[in-house]
Amino acid sequence: MENLEAHSLNVMIVDDDEISNFIYRKVIDGTGISKTINDFQQARVALDYLVSNLKHKSALPDLIFLDINMPVINGWGFLDEYRSNIQPHLPKKIVICMLSSSVYKEDIERAKGYSYVNEYISKPLTRDSLKQVVKKFF
Repeated sequence: MENLEAHSLNVMIVDDDEISNFIYRKVIDGTGISKTINDFQQARVALDYLVSNLKHKSALPDLIFLDINMPVINGWGFLDEYRSNIQPHLPKKIVICMLSSSVYKEDIERAKGYSYVNEYISKPLTRDSLKQVVKKFF
């Protein structure tokens, strides 16, 4: 594997599945790319975290892995609120990757419709898919 360890990224995972979050943390930890991994099972809590850290650039993620299908606020709702309440105030660029089990063409096309969604990755997150994202965006 290429030297992913040279990166020191803040990573955020937003997925309502606790087991998936655990596995993704292990995959990310195993690559050595991250200095911090924050995972959230509720989109609202993740959005609140982002808002509360807008003035703390170092606390903001460099990379967000976002699930689509979640209760209360799904991935689309997260993206809409991100666009209106967070993105205009960001002190840095954040790479957003939709991470979903959905293989529906409509979901993939919809994700591409958001200019600030950088990638659509089919679950599960693997070392190879993570490596591709890091290579492409960092």
